[in-house]
Amino acid sequence: MDRDTLKERTRLQQEERKSAYKINQEANEIEIDKLTLELVENFKNAFDADMLAVRYTPLMAQYDYIVGDISADQLRLKGFYQNDRNVSEQQKIMTLQDYLYEYVNFGAPYFVLENINPRPFKSEGRAKSNARPRKNSNKRSVDTTNHKPRASKAKVGAKVAQPNHKKNGKRAFIIKQK
Repeated sequence: MDRDTLKERTRLQQEERKSAYKINQEANEIEIDKLTLELVENFKNAFDADMLAVRYTPLMAQYDYIVGDISADQLRLKGFYQNDRNVSEQQKIMTLQDYLYEYVNFGAPYFVLENINPRPFKSEGRAKSNARPRKNSNKRSVDTTNHKPRASKAKVGAKVAQPNHKKNGKRAFIIKQK
């Protein structure tokens, strides 16, 4: 497949996606895929309805916030949840500033959309299997009843002292020099 054919297919796919996800915008309120989104932040006028229509997927409907950043004329979308949700810390909106510093090009335009009515994502793929994982017969079983900790290789002639005290359920070992 030559480069021109690939470009044409990409253009056709983008046009198809634009027509599939129509965007209605009134001031800071955006409607896409039966979602109501509010434009909370628009750094360097990054929000472009056509770019959002091309990149949007129904998976984004589950997030409370959608962040879009533009680099090399390409929009990248990332979803975040509200801080009170029971998800990992990296998925909460409180880590937005860290995400912008670590993953977005410095000074790149970005926007933040708040999802007014998030909906749970329904997987259309195959269901999760309830089958138990097979045991790996290549691994040998280890008897840990009489397991003794190995001495560390810190320095030759160093003594490892007995545990001093317990801290957070872990034993703290102190290495003493001769």
